[in-house]
Amino acid sequence: MMPLYKRSPKKSPEHGDWRVPLTRPEETEHLPPHPLTVWKKLRLRAEYLQTMPVGDAALRNLDSSETDVVPLAGATRYLRLALAWLVLLPLSVLMVYALLLHLYGASSTVGLKSFWMSVPVWYTLLGAGAFCSLVISRIAMPVLVYVYVLGHELTHALAAKLCLGKVQAFKIDLNGGYVETDADNLFIALSPYFIPLWMCVWLMVLWLVKFVYPFEEWEAWFYAGFGFWWSFHLYWTAWVIPREQPDMLENGVLFSLLLIMIMNIGILLVVLYAFGVLSPSGYMENFLQAAQQMYDSASDLYVWLTNTAVNL
Repeated sequence: MMPLYKRSPKKSPEHGDWRVPLTRPEETEHLPPHPLTVWKKLRLRAEYLQTMPVGDAALRNLDSSETDVVPLAGATRYLRLALAWLVLLPLSVLMVYALLLHLYGASSTVGLKSFWMSVPVWYTLLGAGAFCSLVISRIAMPVLVYVYVLGHELTHALAAKLCLGKVQAFKIDLNGGYVETDADNLFIALSPYFIPLWMCVWLMVLWLVKFVYPFEEWEAWFYAGFGFWWSFHLYWTAWVIPREQPDMLENGVLFSLLLIMIMNIGILLVVLYAFGVLSPSGYMENFLQAAQQMYDSASDLYVWLTNTAVNL
């Protein structure tokens, strides 16, 4: 996870510091130390994790000696705010709108029914449905929590390595985890929020399997896994962002949120292109079309406001 607290210069920055109590003693102290109760304890811990407070309230669960949140300030803060409002926000809207236009065009070309019943779309939705069923039923919530935290911290560690940093400590369990590294930048801090690590692992493994030992159901497993792990990534990203909001102050909350959104859309576009669902030239045409429509709408609004002001 991203660095929750800004440490002193002499200490290594920590990423994903979730070292907070995740169980209520009264819920588990009466359970005997028997193997059959292990899963129940794990479920209680995972369910309690889901009740962690949102926003500034999260700080009240932590020892004040561990916190040193320094909000972004000065010229950097205003520069990132300007970039967020004037560049990132319009860009994110255009990217989403262009994608919707492109998918609508694709479904119109091949037929709406044929498009939604195609192998890539159908099995992707099936995989996403399987993940939603696990979340709703909460059957495997401890496993999902552990896998998410593991992937989150691994992404931080890999990002630090890519930035030529050293990973000095790595800890992971159901109570949370953290990574200590001598490198700290925006990419390392936000990478788990836009890099779906387990989805990438799944796609690479399936491609390798196809190369070594192709089998008839490969395509179904490939797309179903994509839908499952992409939903996994989106669910936990949406869950954890509000609970790490104090840390996003260090990079600018609005700037970080919009950057995460744009990067996620960009990765989705790359995956759709690799699947043959998206055409770069077609998407760019839709993007320019969306930009023109946004410009025309803004121009009409400006003219209306001007005329209204003159009439007043």
